[in-house]
Amino acid sequence: MQGINFYIVDVFATNKYEGNQLAVFVDLDDLLSDEQMQRMALEINFAETTFIKAIKDDLRFVVRIFTPEHEVPFAGHPSLGTSYIIARFVLPEAPSTLTLELAHADIQISILEPDNLDDSIFFMRQAQPEFSNTLTSEAISAELNIKLDDIDTSLPIQEVSTGLPYIIVPLASRKAIDTLALTFESLRDFLLARNKYKTNSETGHSTSLFFFTRDVYETENSFNARMLLTENNKLSEDAATGSANGCLLAYLLTHEQDKIHATVEQGFQLGRKSYIYLEGSLKNGHYQLNVGGRNKLISEGIWYV
Repeated sequence: MQGINFYIVDVFATNKYEGNQLAVFVDLDDLLSDEQMQRMALEINFAETTFIKAIKDDLRFVVRIFTPEHEVPFAGHPSLGTSYIIARFVLPEAPSTLTLELAHADIQISILEPDNLDDSIFFMRQAQPEFSNTLTSEAISAELNIKLDDIDTSLPIQEVSTGLPYIIVPLASRKAIDTLALTFESLRDFLLARNKYKTNSETGHSTSLFFFTRDVYETENSFNARMLLTENNKLSEDAATGSANGCLLAYLLTHEQDKIHATVEQGFQLGRKSYIYLEGSLKNGHYQLNVGGRNKLISEGIWYV
């Protein structure tokens, strides 16, 4: 019976059992078909599962990412967690940088403390953002059951993508973000009406919603955020979303200031505290989008195929 090594790691976590869960499979012999990887991701049933498929020269690694429902071209916490597993278990010595070849783009990873991986912050450099249409506060309020006064109208509501699309929605208070009352049906219908649901979008993927507020749980943090999405015909929430936070960083650089250092707290409403570090700049139309966090190893084992 053939087996491949796998690992479970919590990403954007200060302690075990916080952050966002990730399963990483080391499939350098390319034993797994697309169908097998998809079924394994469904069996694990985390937000994402990754498969390390090949090592190339110059510390480049081919990685594929699956949700329980489909393969995605990019995702944030899988990029960081997979890089941690590569540095700790795949390579003989941890490097200070490596590159992931993902379907959407190559993602450069920086490891701030390669001699201390369990406490090191890992940063990923995200692709250049794409900005789409803005939406009105009235539409968000009426269709998603959010009080109009709960929306921060000093900033726009806008869709942004660095590989996966998110509608960024600024909210006025922590109470507003804590009491969000979306349903699967309301979010599905909202997306369907705008050709942003998986059945009618250009990409075949549904757009997700990313809410943020400056009213935080912990005063040392800059923003509190929640990410809500449709997955397997239900409303789901992510404990920590690297791709969405990269979009938030691009959004803030565009609409507020051209250099940002910030910490986002996410997952607090789920009981899985997550800390996402944002470092970015905008100069001459070029964005530097760095999103970072720590990783905590939970388990390792053999998966029989």
